Amino acid sequence: NATEAMAEPVYTVPAFRQRCSPSFANATYTASPQVQEMMHKKVTSSTETDKAPDFLVALRPHTVWETTPVKLFCTVDGHPRPIVKWYKGGKPVDPLSAPGKYKIESKYGVHSLIINHSKYYRALLVYLRCTNILACVVLVFSSVPHLTVIHHSKLEITMLDRFGVSFGTEGGSISLVCTMVVVPDLPNVPPLAQWYRDGERLAEIKVGGGAATMTLSHLAKDDEGLYTLRMWTKDGTTEHSAYLFVKDAAPSVAGAPGAPISVKAFDINSDYVLVAWKPPNTTNEAAITGYFVDKRESGSATWSQCNDAPVRICKYPVHGLSVGHAYHFRVRAVNSAGISRPSRESDKVTALDPAERERLQGYVTLPGEPTDVHASEIFKSYIVLSWKPPSPRGRAPLWYIIEKVCGTGAWQRINTAVKLQSPRYPIFDLEAGKKYQFRVYSENLYGASEASKPTEPIEKVDEHGVPSAPGQVVATRNTKSSVFVQWDPPKHPNHLMGYYIDASLVGSKAWAPCNHKPYKHTRFVVHGLTPGETYVFRVQAVNVYGLSDESQESTPIAVEPALSDAPHGITMLSCDGASMIIAWKSPKHCGGSKINAYFVDKRDADTLAWKEVNSAPTKTRTYTVDGLTEGTFYEFKVQAGNLAGVGMPSAPSTPLKCEAWTTTVPGPAYDLALREVRGDSLVILWKAPVYTGASAVTGYIVEMAKKGHHYHPLNEEAIGHCYLQVTGLEAGAEYTFKVKAVNAEGIGKASQTSEPVVAKALPGTQEIQCGVDEDTGDIFLSFEACEISETSNFAWSKNYKEISDCPRVAIETKGKHSKLTFVNPDVSDLGAFSVVVTDTNGVSASHTVTEDALNTMLELKLIFSLFLCPVVPLKHQLNYEVLEKGHVRFWLQCLKMSPAVTYRFIVNDKEVTSSDSHKISHDVNTRVIQMTVDHFSKASEATYTVQIHDGRAKNQSSLVLVRDVFKAVLKEAEFQRSEHIRKQGPHFAEYLSYHVDDDCTVLLVCKVTNTVGVVVKVLSVDVVVKVLSVGVVVKVLSVGVVVKVLSVDVVVKVLSVGVVVSLPLLFLSGSSASELVLQCTPEGIRLQCYMKYYTEEIRTAWLHKDSKISSSEKMRIAGTAEMAWMQIREPSEKEKGHYSIQIMDATKSHTRTFDLSGQDRGRVVGGLPDVVTIMEQKTLSLTCTVWGDPSPEVTWFKNENEVVSTEHAKITLEANKFASLTITTVTSEDSGKYSINVRNKYGGEFVEITVSVYKQGESPPEPKMGGRGATPAPLASKAPAQTSIPQTPTPSLKSPTPSLRSSTPTAKSPTPPRHVKSPSPARSLKSPTPPRK
Repeated sequence: NATEAMAEPVYTVPAFRQRCSPSFANATYTASPQVQEMMHKKVTSSTETDKAPDFLVALRPHTVWETTPVKLFCTVDGHPRPIVKWYKGGKPVDPLSAPGKYKIESKYGVHSLIINHSKYYRALLVYLRCTNILACVVLVFSSVPHLTVIHHSKLEITMLDRFGVSFGTEGGSISLVCTMVVVPDLPNVPPLAQWYRDGERLAEIKVGGGAATMTLSHLAKDDEGLYTLRMWTKDGTTEHSAYLFVKDAAPSVAGAPGAPISVKAFDINSDYVLVAWKPPNTTNEAAITGYFVDKRESGSATWSQCNDAPVRICKYPVHGLSVGHAYHFRVRAVNSAGISRPSRESDKVTALDPAERERLQGYVTLPGEPTDVHASEIFKSYIVLSWKPPSPRGRAPLWYIIEKVCGTGAWQRINTAVKLQSPRYPIFDLEAGKKYQFRVYSENLYGASEASKPTEPIEKVDEHGVPSAPGQVVATRNTKSSVFVQWDPPKHPNHLMGYYIDASLVGSKAWAPCNHKPYKHTRFVVHGLTPGETYVFRVQAVNVYGLSDESQESTPIAVEPALSDAPHGITMLSCDGASMIIAWKSPKHCGGSKINAYFVDKRDADTLAWKEVNSAPTKTRTYTVDGLTEGTFYEFKVQAGNLAGVGMPSAPSTPLKCEAWTTTVPGPAYDLALREVRGDSLVILWKAPVYTGASAVTGYIVEMAKKGHHYHPLNEEAIGHCYLQVTGLEAGAEYTFKVKAVNAEGIGKASQTSEPVVAKALPGTQEIQCGVDEDTGDIFLSFEACEISETSNFAWSKNYKEISDCPRVAIETKGKHSKLTFVNPDVSDLGAFSVVVTDTNGVSASHTVTEDALNTMLELKLIFSLFLCPVVPLKHQLNYEVLEKGHVRFWLQCLKMSPAVTYRFIVNDKEVTSSDSHKISHDVNTRVIQMTVDHFSKASEATYTVQIHDGRAKNQSSLVLVRDVFKAVLKEAEFQRSEHIRKQGPHFAEYLSYHVDDDCTVLLVCKVTNTVGVVVKVLSVDVVVKVLSVGVVVKVLSVGVVVKVLSVDVVVKVLSVGVVVSLPLLFLSGSSASELVLQCTPEGIRLQCYMKYYTEEIRTAWLHKDSKISSSEKMRIAGTAEMAWMQIREPSEKEKGHYSIQIMDATKSHTRTFDLSGQDRGRVVGGLPDVVTIMEQKTLSLTCTVWGDPSPEVTWFKNENEVVSTEHAKITLEANKFASLTITTVTSEDSGKYSINVRNKYGGEFVEITVSVYKQGESPPEPKMGGRGATPAPLASKAPAQTSIPQTPTPSLKSPTPSLRSSTPTAKSPTPPRHVKSPSPARSLKSPTPPRK
């Protein structure tokens, strides 16, 4: 028997993997010989022994509505096959007696009676008589007129297409749709759908048409959240959830904030409500400065503003409402750019006193006093006073009087002009920093009550502020376009409302909001991100006071696909005793990127340890596992890999025995796939078996089973190809399939069962359209997918064999649309063409091209080519434009243009080609064709024409340039050409004009360009000319002075007699002067004052202790173009004191000061020699005493490079007084010039020491004296006897204080080079130098 030969061997479970007691450890899954013998007898007896008829599945009662068809089913068994007859009311049912009313069917032992038009009967008594030669059985069915109630939980519901993550915009609309299959599908018992948002029920809707739909119109950010559809089913409930994002609509004013959210009214009374809302997210907009609250009465469309000034917190008490009237409220946010769009209006609220219904009905005249007076809301801008109404209160209308007192003063009435009727009242006019007490009276027409008890002292302050910033933000990979973000809550939540999450691309400073409604939890999935980009995230907490500071940014994370699901359906295709060929099915979800690798693991079924089968990945879903032991059971598992990595492993396969297949029939087919699923049909595809048996495979048998039914063959004769179109399916029913291969020896083993499939097309499914392109005449097949993913491809096939690089067709895909175009079609192109969209939920379709259809389309192609000539549509006809250099550009623009477009320009019936004088070009993106004429002259008077060919479409456009029109164009071209030539040299961009200054000075001004190296001659006296290419104003004091402009931003040079003064900058010098800065130099110290512009003509005066200083050898006064300075040589105690500089301009003087009194600069007091010689392997210690007030900063250098403290060279500074450099185990590499820099903010000193290291056994080198003596001397003593006055230094790049450069050669300055640490004051001290811009 072929089936028994290929049956899977029985596997014995090892003891260590059993879950039963040890006594059953040796139990196996094999049946005993007696049981197997009985089973064999039962099988043989069912085919050889006669059996009386038996109802395996009996009839059951039905309750139906009128006009509803009734289907009665039963299953009968017996041998020989029983004869089945149906009876109604004791009479046989004859389908011919009432055509169309009865239909009797018998298939595979299942007998059915279908009764149509049941309105003709009320109660039926139906008999079913089954007879064979042995017995007769009768089953009676009696209908019951009572209609039983069917609950929604009795329905079986399978969700098909589910709504995904959605994105909407304020003011728009969106629909959330979920299709489903309902069994039984009864029109009178529709399923019940419950919709939730963020866990709160929104609606309960009965589903019709196989789809549950929720449409949200006029979207607002309040609608953002997690939407859940929950359905009652037979197994409990089934539900689906997805997030809806709603972003801000375009603001009415650029930069205005988004609209506030969640406007609600609380604490409702007869003339007062408290309106509260949530603030919007402000990512790139200016901070919100307040809110306006609007109200309108129900039934009116007019809004009125409640507050005159914006309120800063997200609450506002609205007072003065009319009793019994209904109101709506809305809020608008305000920032420096403008006012936002209004929020969604609140629900309707009615101004009624809650205690109105509880009013006492007695005959009390005077009311009692109010109780529990307290402040329910306390903020900086207002407080809300609340109390409980009096009891008893009487029948008469009641109002309240409020009084306040500050400290020990008198009580003052607050609501003098307001007749207060509710126990709430907002108070605004309180002074900050003062404490108040309040009390309340009740009053009616009979009089006033006693005063309530005063409140505790209340101060108008904010009890809480915004929350603290959220904690650490962690982002992890989720899918190819989303990231999972989670964070720690803030330490001080302060009545937290939720969070706003922002995202930014790495390297970009622009932040974008991820949600537009405060999110309550500390984990969020950010959707809609760009795959491959790297993002960072931050979070802000929100409460009634606003938004907290931003959290720290998360670690950058790249948006990449997530790991795929596990493969499944592992099966064996062949075995030779030493190896197995196994196959598996792809993961259901690929994680957002294509599966590019599979890894197989195996283990002996009696062990737990897994072993790797393939170290190198395989891309196919079959694999040959070698090195197996015959007779051993093995288990396998498979992992899939994509761009994100290797996913989870599959579940272990069933134990497979390594035993050689020797059967003569084929092995199982594999890789079953279901395509083109529709309501009544589908196509099943498979791959041929690996093991063919004793002969080649000749065909296949396909078996199908409806859910709850047995398998039955679909084709009686084997088919020779690996696909089959299955028709006659029941819409909404679930089916599975198996395939068996056939050869000359018989029918082989059945394949693995296919995935269950419901006979229902995907929503929006379209079929392949066949037609002829009216423009090109090409015959094409076109398909538009109802869904697509970023990694989807359109795979076209002919007769279900993939088309690849076929010269007979051309495939073009764009977005959701794919088009297959035939190239020279003929009879060889006949067949079934199909297309599959990969990485979708089975989007596919097919179309069969028949010979008749092909002939019809060929005739249409001929008609289009002969009688229809399409036109290239033009957006703009041929036009001209005169360019800057006098060139003339002729151009036109098409509405459509393909890359294959051709065209030509014709001028006076002569074609013009592209050349240096006529440049012709086109742009497919802008659809512009143009020709530029470089030299437009009198010979250019002509008629210009453009002829266009795009495929079969044609068009042309002409422009006539003759006579007056041509003369105008030529004049404009010549003018532009002359202007271009004129502007090549020096020319006036703006001609001479005059301007009267504030001091009644007349300025003659012109703008000159291209004046570099050009001589400008001034011909009059006392004329002020502004040369804008240089940017300075010069005043010429003599006639005929020639000024040469050397370059931009360089001071002008006077080539003849005359004085040049920078007048406007003279006024700027004093106001731009910085504070005095102290700079240490080799000669002493220098006081410097930076300014925008300085010359010796600017009047300045230096003062010491209010006495004017004259320039001398001791105190040298000078300056540069950027600063004025005073040098103090060898400063002593006499130079201490208060210094100042006075800068006088034309209107006022400016003074800058510096105090040098009572402070000492840093210096070396003593302890260092000039030269040190030391033998190798000894320890060198350089120690000195330093002094300064404040304590100086000490830096050691070797060969002008800063020394860093290490184990070898250790630097110490004890008590800010004793500085030392200790070098252990010296070597010859430690020889060199060492120096110490002692410096504080008032100056410093730089001392050098020469260190020579000699080897053991050598004579010490003779010291080379120089520089300074053994006793430390002031730094100024190091300067040579004769030095020139140093030039003004330029600012250093590393220090705000300038360095010094001498104009003539001087002794080497002890100041370290620029790459050494700057001897500027310590970093903890504020630099006296102002910032330079």
